[in-house]
Amino acid sequence: MVDYTSSIAGNYKGTGPVIECILNEGVPTVTATTHMPTGETVKTAVFAAAPYSLEEGMVVGLANDVENTYIATEGMPVVERAQTGESLVIGQIISPPRWKSFPATSGVATPWATQLAGKYYRTALVEFHVAGRIVRATIATDGTRVCTPGVCTTFGFNITQGYASGADGYFFDMDGNAHGVNCIPLHYIASSTDGDLFTALVLLTGMLHADTGA
Repeated sequence: MVDYTSSIAGNYKGTGPVIECILNEGVPTVTATTHMPTGETVKTAVFAAAPYSLEEGMVVGLANDVENTYIATEGMPVVERAQTGESLVIGQIISPPRWKSFPATSGVATPWATQLAGKYYRTALVEFHVAGRIVRATIATDGTRVCTPGVCTTFGFNITQGYASGADGYFFDMDGNAHGVNCIPLHYIASSTDGDLFTALVLLTGMLHADTGA
């Protein structure tokens, strides 16, 4: 193989949003306390197994785990290394990752739901390469379908709730019309019961289809 690449600058600022995201890097392996020559004591954590660690400059995809609800993630999207076969590559890390809460041992940070609950993860700013606006939306379920990060097939703007007295913001309905276009949900929502309301971040990329809703 011959490397004909160049180091000449070529990245230019886009119009996509920049947002703090949770990094799903797998279970951290926490070392025992290390005593430094200066008298300091430190612990280190490495991500030695899939999905492996992420660093500033890396490109990431949306993580579509069922645990990634709006409440569990404190409103932040979750990203990870891109997965084979998934069309969820969404942006690039543009800041050094920082721990939310450093785990005392490896055991307290597994499985992923436990990591989220204990905040044993790192976060970083991610610049989405998808131009648009991120909104906190209210989403009504139909008791059958789930909302998976990156998939908007059944989304429609909910006219009934969107124009109710005192309504403010974006309201979506999940139904079987398969009209979902120009929006990318960033959180997971379970099927729940018909009419239940949830919150999720949604990336708007264009004009939306509207449905009567409930």
